[in-house]
Amino acid sequence: MCYAIPAKIIAINGMTATVDYFGEERKVLIDVDDLKINDYIYAQGGVFVRKIPQDEALEILKTWKEVFFELKKTDAALAKIDQDKLSPNALAVLQKINLRKSLTKPEMLALLELNDPQELKVLYEIANNVRQREHGNSSCVHGIIEFSNYCSNNCYYCGIRKEREIPRYRMQIDEIIAAAKHASENYGFKALVLQSGEDFWYDDEKLVQIVKAVRKLGVLVFVSLGLRTKETYKKLYAAGARAALLRFETSNAELFAKIRPGTTLEDRVQLIKDLKEIGYVIATGFIIGLPGETNQDIINNILLARYFAPDMYSFGPLIQASDTPFATLPSVAKDLVLKTIAITRFVDSNSNILVTTALETLDANAKREALLAGANSLMINITPKDYRHLYQIYNNKVNANLEIENAIDDSVKLLYALGRAPTDIGVKNC
Repeated sequence: MCYAIPAKIIAINGMTATVDYFGEERKVLIDVDDLKINDYIYAQGGVFVRKIPQDEALEILKTWKEVFFELKKTDAALAKIDQDKLSPNALAVLQKINLRKSLTKPEMLALLELNDPQELKVLYEIANNVRQREHGNSSCVHGIIEFSNYCSNNCYYCGIRKEREIPRYRMQIDEIIAAAKHASENYGFKALVLQSGEDFWYDDEKLVQIVKAVRKLGVLVFVSLGLRTKETYKKLYAAGARAALLRFETSNAELFAKIRPGTTLEDRVQLIKDLKEIGYVIATGFIIGLPGETNQDIINNILLARYFAPDMYSFGPLIQASDTPFATLPSVAKDLVLKTIAITRFVDSNSNILVTTALETLDANAKREALLAGANSLMINITPKDYRHLYQIYNNKVNANLEIENAIDDSVKLLYALGRAPTDIGVKNC
């Protein structure tokens, strides 16, 4: 659940509240004691963010109502399926999906191996229809602050790997907090991702200080810090972090060992399990297009991600990074990523699927196409401009020099064109 429109609490049962958005009911985890029925709140990822005064909430809802239902009409029209163009196989899959039946691995593999443009068009239409059925026209738009490009690892695919000679930076604690405050107060973000390389200069004390300060801004705090200890993540949860982004990169243990020297898939998987146990909302996923990867590997990747029951999926297409062992490898085909998104939407219909910056870098039209193939979430880079271009985990990173205001405007215009409500960053005039 990703609405950041003010929601009215209509029921409370223990640590769970039922909230209303223009007649749609959603469940929200609440971890405070001072909420009551008829209060208005913001929530992200199914988690309470902060309470909002009734007068302020009603004014915001009045503005939203003027555009919300018009956007829903556009979204519904784009989510229609041209039944006449469906092949018998696609019809069979659609029937299973409509009945909410699980696809078999051979069925998933068959979908991944589709290459005919007309069949791919139908595949994406079905995925978009499922997305619309489950989420309505809500689209999350989180902000991400990449606060350090130091890293202790030497992953073969990554442009900030330890052995690569690049300009390095670390944002100071007050800079990180100031960037988060600016994003919350000036742009209305309700969820912020704090991301870095595995940089242990930021010890537990520093990270706790950052999380506490950002949480006080009234936003959902995501952490994306890599392989830290379970105890560190417990401290950050106690400080106010409620969501964690940690991809496992590949479910193939042999391939994992080749691309991430000095680390193991087992440790990565265990940490994701630990994060779930602690109580984090989980975002996870994998890289698409690794050398030696098969279509069966991708299906296994999807199923491993589903095993974690994440709130959000994040798929990164392999893109070259200079001066790395993978610098000369070809980039992955866009349709392979779109097919992965579509199949994941069938496998876990109610989750959120992110359009990554890497996918936007891969192809200028990929953001729009992914949103029409089952995806429903975006992240906008709000790292201060002096640092943003230095977080180059792959070549030619899109929007590295774009002003934040322009990046937000571009995303909002696209979402409005698709009939989506950009619910993390407020509403603007169409």
